[in-house]
Amino acid sequence: MLARLTPLVLSGALILPVHAEGVFTQGDALLLQTSLWTVHYSPEPEHNNHQKLLNVEWLAPKTDLTELQRPGGLDWRDEVRWLAGVASFDNSFSQRSTYVYGGGRYDFPLQPQTQAYVKVTAGLLHGYKDEYRDKIPFNRFEIAPAILPAVGLEYHRLNLELIPFGTAGAMVNLGFYLR
Repeated sequence: MLARLTPLVLSGALILPVHAEGVFTQGDALLLQTSLWTVHYSPEPEHNNHQKLLNVEWLAPKTDLTELQRPGGLDWRDEVRWLAGVASFDNSFSQRSTYVYGGGRYDFPLQPQTQAYVKVTAGLLHGYKDEYRDKIPFNRFEIAPAILPAVGLEYHRLNLELIPFGTAGAMVNLGFYLR
């Protein structure tokens, strides 16, 4: 059921900015990503390395630190950029899966239009079914919690990101920002 709704949710996320005047604010960004490369640390013949990933991620505007007043002063948490997203992909066993998440990203500016970043997302993963249900921990009712770290590079509107997925493997994603 959730897998059938994924294309509808993703297309809605793409159309929404066009018709949602006043919902998005200055500084928001929408990131569209797909997977370029995937590797499994312990490959099995049944593993799929072609995820057909479609990820839509909304990034909140950066916090204006000049207006932020704290008795103890500023700290690194004030510079976290909050985000939310949804991804649709073929999992390691070629089952269509969905990851709905929220998280935060910390940027490291390199040049005016270039920055590196670290990101952590947490959310719910759906799609590991039948004989593959126990391949991910806590997969109750075919829905499991997931936490994914990532490191990335942003150049103008392009995005390159490395995401290790637990002890199973890693993937490299390519993205484009709509601002």
